[in-house]
This record gives sequence, C-alpha cells and structure tokens, in this order.
Amino acid sequence: MSDTAYVVFTVFSQMAVGALIAMVIADFVGKEKKFFETASWVIVPVAIISIVAILSHEARPLLAMMTMSANLGSSWLSRESLMLTIFTVLAVIYTCLWVFEPEYGSFKRISGTIHGLIAKIAKPFVPFRKPIGVIFALVGIAFLYTSAKAYMLMGLPAMNHITTLLFFIVTALLTGTMLVTAFLSIKYRMAPEEYAEPLSSYLGVVWKVVLGSVIAGIIILAGYLQILKGPAVSHGAELAQGMTLANILSGEMTTIFWLYLIIGFILSVILVAAVAALRKKDVSKAAVLSILLFASVLIGEILGRIVFFGANVPLGEVMPYVIPPII
Repeated sequence: MSDTAYVVFTVFSQMAVGALIAMVIADFVGKEKKFFETASWVIVPVAIISIVAILSHEARPLLAMMTMSANLGSSWLSRESLMLTIFTVLAVIYTCLWVFEPEYGSFKRISGTIHGLIAKIAKPFVPFRKPIGVIFALVGIAFLYTSAKAYMLMGLPAMNHITTLLFFIVTALLTGTMLVTAFLSIKYRMAPEEYAEPLSSYLGVVWKVVLGSVIAGIIILAGYLQILKGPAVSHGAELAQGMTLANILSGEMTTIFWLYLIIGFILSVILVAAVAALRKKDVSKAAVLSILLFASVLIGEILGRIVFFGANVPLGEVMPYVIPPII
C-alpha cells in the first residue's frame, strides 16, 4: 500500500470513530435532538472512504476481502480490516437509530416498503440509542487499538511504540469531533435563530475536547521525538529510529513537519480559543470559526500522518549497515 493510501485510510477511519463518539456525546449532553440528528449522516461516508483506501492497493480487492479471515490468527492487518468492516456496519445501525427516530428523524416521513421495514426494525431500539452508542464507540476504540497494532512491528522500530496508538486516538478525537461540529455549524447557518442555543451549548463541550486533544498531541509528539533519540532494543533499531528522526527534523519531511506544527497545533489553538470566546457572544462567528477549525485539524492530521509514514525507516533498510557483508 502506498503512503497516500495509508494516510487516507488511517486518518479517515479514525475520523469516523471520532465522529461516532462525538454523536454519542451529543446524544447525552444535547437537548435539541433534531439539531444533532443530521450530523449522524457523516459517520458512514467517512468510514467508506477509509475502506476504499485500504482496498486501493489490492489488484483484486474483492478477493482480498474474502480471504482476509484466513489470516486473522496471525495478521494484525487482517484484524484491522475486519474490525473496520464491523465498525462500519455498526455505524450504519447507529445512523439508522437517529434518522428513523419517529419524532425528528430525517426519514420519518419517507414512505416505501424498504424504509417502512427499516423504521419498524429500528423503532424498538431507538429508546436505547445512548447505551447502544456507547457500546459501538467502545468497538471503535477497539478498532483504533487493532489498527495501531498493525503498524507496531519489530521491523518498523520508529512505529513500534505506544505513541502510535496515542497518535491515532488524538486524530480520532480531533477530526471526528470537529467533523460533527463543522456539519452542525453549517446546519446552524441555515436556521440561525432556531439553532443558536444548541450549537452554543455544544461548542461549550467541543472546545474543551479539542483543546485537550491538541495539548495531548503536543505532549505525545514531544515524547515520540524523545523516544527516537533514545536507546532501542537493538543497534539496528536504534539506527533506524535515528534515521527516522533525521528525516523529520532535517530531511525530506522537515517542511511538512513544520507545516504540521503550524497548522495542526498553533493555528488550531488560536481558532479553538476564538471559538471558546465567541460561542456565547457571537454564535455566528463561532460557527464560521468552527468550520475553519475543522479544516485546520484535518489538514494538520493529514500532514502529520504523511510525516509519520514518510519519514519512517524500516529495519530492513539499515541491516546492511549493521551486519557486515560476508566476503
């Protein structure tokens, strides 16, 4: 799989998980369910984009999907693909519990045999949407763990650390939360008088989650760079980590790395501070800034993931320097 496919797959799959978590939070803290319902639509399309990305490197993607179960016992990549498929199915179910809600769901007035059947199946489960959402969110978190393990390999020393999982969690929280928020901000702009209060209330939760995630991301990044400097399990691993660090700080990925810091962290902190300050005084401006904040965190995470994969030096590349040739 090319680095582009890795970047799209990991960022968008994590964004889908974060979006579902954000919708679960909205279900618990939001009073105006009609306002939040529309945002439930964003989860599944984002998850599907990630599935397309993970299959894009396969010459025969359908065959790859059918044979992935054969390697579940030994391959984290197969487990990752399976977990994403399960999560996507659960995301479809969770979305149905919103859109087929009898009082405010988008599909409540749509007639037809299929719609009627789905609505009838979903109706008894709608009152239990909150606990169901929590369970599905936990499955999403399990997917993040599985996905991280697929890259935490001995042959990839720079990725074989807990920071990989932590990076994935931060990406999910940042991009997923802001995807839902941006969607709600657009909906607010269509009916500002009706949705000013619920958006303002939701932004009161969002800015804390995003700011906390950005701060966590800075701490994790600093720890990751320090790990790359430190000792490793072997001389080869230490050499690979050192070369990865050089690629980040003074190599081909340096420019992208600095853009990642500026857009993903500095600009995001400025925007989230502005959103926090304006959410009560001027919700309209806060909504516009929320859309810009989503763009900032998404671009930042994509840039960071490009650096994460692009700067990485596999163990195999340094082994010729570790093992002297036999003459």
